[in-house]
Amino acid sequence: MDALRRRNPFKYSSEPSESHDTHILDEQEQSELIDNIESMNAASNSQNRIALQITLALSFLLHVIYIFSDYSSPLHSVFPPAGRPESPLYLSPVLALFAIILHANAALVTHPRNLVLAQRRITPLPSSIAFGLSAITPTISVLSGKTWQTTAWWCTTAFLTWVVHASNKWIVQEQESISELERMKYISAGA
Repeated sequence: MDALRRRNPFKYSSEPSESHDTHILDEQEQSELIDNIESMNAASNSQNRIALQITLALSFLLHVIYIFSDYSSPLHSVFPPAGRPESPLYLSPVLALFAIILHANAALVTHPRNLVLAQRRITPLPSSIAFGLSAITPTISVLSGKTWQTTAWWCTTAFLTWVVHASNKWIVQEQESISELERMKYISAGA
């Protein structure tokens, strides 16, 4: 009997009518719980990154198709504009290439590996710069007086840049929360 650990959890009741047991975790149970949370978080992060990469790839593909098309917004096919067809945005092919480059930057953010090209490490642009660059084309579209379909099409890069930034921010917050759990481990003698 001396070889077995005896658990003596502290019991209290928050209300007199409510009777429930409070389970105090020992060090091993705390470690197992945190390891379980870490593995669930890693699986969730992996799934989220794959979903982001698929979304970016589809948008990337649409922008490549746009370059080889008649430069009308793909949204015109789904929501045809009333009245006469409008002319494409000024420098549409160049702006589409610019959007493709920003998609590649977002892909670098979602794929956290060290990429080396010509003996130089490739790093993504900071979020503030990516946001600013992705806002150029929608601004040009609005100032040119284009239809909402054209403006919405050019907003896709800015929207995806925001989604990637927000997702990575959440991933970092989750990792910080797990680190905080590690620091909050307590030693419970007799538990």
